[in-house]
Amino acid sequence: MFTPPSTDRGETRNATLGIGGLEIDLRYSSSIFEDFLHTMNVIQAEFGRRSGATAPSATTVAECSGGSFRV
Repeated sequence: MFTPPSTDRGETRNATLGIGGLEIDLRYSSSIFEDFLHTMNVIQAEFGRRSGATAPSATTVAECSGGSFRV
């Protein structure tokens, strides 16, 4: 599960990638990983559009900003 970095000014939490009880701090790669997730979301939306899907099958990156979501 990807958790974006905190957006609160009083909190300085880095983005993390976790599974089960393990959590990896993405201090140096969070912006690269967020770009990757955005690109995957664009690919998914384009695939859905081309295949004639009427409803999105997953939550978009924009809808999850500030929260956690599964990759």
